[in-house]
Amino acid sequence: MKIAYLHNLPLEYYPPATNTLDLLGREKKSEVCAYTTHNRKNRKAYKNKAVTVYRSHSPNPESNFLWRAGVALWWHLRTAVSMWAFKPDAIIYFEPHSAIAAYLYYRFFRGNARLFIHHHEYYAPEDYLRPGMRLPHLGCRLEQSYLFRHAAWISQTNEDRLRLAKEHHPKVPDDVWRTLPNYPPKDWCSKEKRTDAAKKEGRLRLIYVGSASFQDTYIREIVRWVASHPDTVLLHISGYNVAQDAWEWLEKERFPNVTFDANGYEYDELPNILVDFDIGLVLYKGNTTNFVYNVPNKVFEYLACGLDVWYPKEMKGMRNMDWGGINKPLEIDFQLLTSHHSINYPPRARNAHLKPDFPFSAENALLPLLDELGIY
Repeated sequence: MKIAYLHNLPLEYYPPATNTLDLLGREKKSEVCAYTTHNRKNRKAYKNKAVTVYRSHSPNPESNFLWRAGVALWWHLRTAVSMWAFKPDAIIYFEPHSAIAAYLYYRFFRGNARLFIHHHEYYAPEDYLRPGMRLPHLGCRLEQSYLFRHAAWISQTNEDRLRLAKEHHPKVPDDVWRTLPNYPPKDWCSKEKRTDAAKKEGRLRLIYVGSASFQDTYIREIVRWVASHPDTVLLHISGYNVAQDAWEWLEKERFPNVTFDANGYEYDELPNILVDFDIGLVLYKGNTTNFVYNVPNKVFEYLACGLDVWYPKEMKGMRNMDWGGINKPLEIDFQLLTSHHSINYPPRARNAHLKPDFPFSAENALLPLLDELGIY
């Protein structure tokens, strides 16, 4: 089976996308071509001998609008032409950002491949009014007017986001809607390599990996709280998508029990990094509907490596999640977190929640998609 995999945003920013490609590439029945863009954040380029990856340049945010639009539209046209030559049996595209290429292929190149659509994020109507969202907004309109009614599969990452998407698109048949969660590979659960130094360290070790800004996350609040408990808590922060003013603040303050790495880690490094910590942090303030109902892939990566998880009370999606009997993440009111505030964290045996059948793996999550494609 020939599969065209359309991911307009750089693959390296989306581990669930590369996890999916890894699994598709393992299937001997499939021939996979992935269409994406070069990343601008010095991330190691995704490579897979079983997957042919085509890349175009991504628009330079410092260029004028017309040039950016031209570069962006070129990706869609080039991808549509390439798919016409490839003649796929199935197309999987991600986000409204990739929809224009799919539309061109079906409308102007008479494509007949089965169509699968997945959204990493949930976009409310007001989200398309933000700067930089003109082409995704066009992609959304093409989804609503044409692509959704031709799709065999449309998925969101969790039940809350799926419910919201269905409310906005009531004409799409129920049997087309699916959930496709963002989970790490199964082998992450077996990587228990905690160092002797970490085991002897008497302080509670916290880590935050991911995007951060003062506007959208509780990075300032958690850092100040940790800094006020130097004898009992340590915190490490890492990410390649952290606002510059946050790094400058951390550099200026130099809290002795807070360390940070502005380069971030490569995805395949994380299992060996995370096992040296006790708590994985999620810090989103829930400033948009998308983040209120977000259950980040980082949560399951923390859990797979034996960590417990702390998250803000604004994230209703975390509260609504069925955790299947494993250590339930701890909800924190970060707005009330001050130097005198204590967190009621019950001591737990490390990895007590991990079992051979740990349910939150990419392999388990992707089984329905592989089955629908007919290659499992």
